[in-house]
Amino acid sequence: MGVENETFSFFPFGALFCLTLFCLAAVRIYSIRYRYRDINHLKKLRENGELNETE
Repeated sequence: MGVENETFSFFPFGALFCLTLFCLAAVRIYSIRYRYRDINHLKKLRENGELNETE
């Protein structure tokens, strides 16, 4: 990594940091979309009479 030339490259750490942030954001967006899809599915069941308020 260039330690012998008394220079240090932060490229691998920066790339890993960006990749980690990207993965965390992707998981968060997926979970939010999945949750709202589930809520909309329950609303449709309730409107069709297949699900009552107590369920």
